[in-house]
Amino acid sequence: MSHHIFTVFIQLTHLIFYESSYEHTVRLLFYIPSRRISSSTLLVLRISVQCFHHCLFILDGRFNQLHTLHIHLTNLGSPEAIIKSQAEIPNLKCFVLSCVLPTYDCDSLIPPLVHRMSNLEKLGLHLTIHVNATFIDGNNLKKDILNHMPKLNIFSFDLHSIASINNLIRLPLKEDIQQAFRNFPCTQITTRIDYFLEENWGQYHTYSYPFLMQYYKDITNNFPGGLYQ
Repeated sequence: MSHHIFTVFIQLTHLIFYESSYEHTVRLLFYIPSRRISSSTLLVLRISVQCFHHCLFILDGRFNQLHTLHIHLTNLGSPEAIIKSQAEIPNLKCFVLSCVLPTYDCDSLIPPLVHRMSNLEKLGLHLTIHVNATFIDGNNLKKDILNHMPKLNIFSFDLHSIASINNLIRLPLKEDIQQAFRNFPCTQITTRIDYFLEENWGQYHTYSYPFLMQYYKDITNNFPGGLYQ
């Protein structure tokens, strides 16, 4: 189907292939990374795909005029296929990435990709991440994202970190992580931490406002309310 879209509509500039309902997501599949699936006119793409390597195919130069990409993944894991292109993606100004399933590969996949977007002005990330030593906080985001993106002026995020308590260096308090967000470009940030000592795991959830997604996972008695409507 994806091949026919770009061969029939040769002057296409905007493509919204995305079902807003989380339960009824429609995905555009790229079974073969054919160069025929390309466009020199496409500017805006909102799309659902299966895997992270599909995201890499979209950004390998086949849509060289693309300036806005919203992409929703089912699985954010290490690519099954080898993507050779590591070139800059200079035309992209807005990039929003969300994923349904938790990932163990965030550090090796997301920072290297967004570092290639040298002119990015708006970034959105909605992810659930399994971590080892520390939860994702403002210090991680500054070091891995913000310090590499001088033109970024809007950063929206919804990050849900999950960890085994035994793997954490220490059990941070909510106040510790809020301190890490001091002088952060987002003015409204909500955080919560839950520790489940009998089950030996903890979760840390932080998000900027307005909230990126239409659903909220794993609500507990520590649900902050307020900014989420």
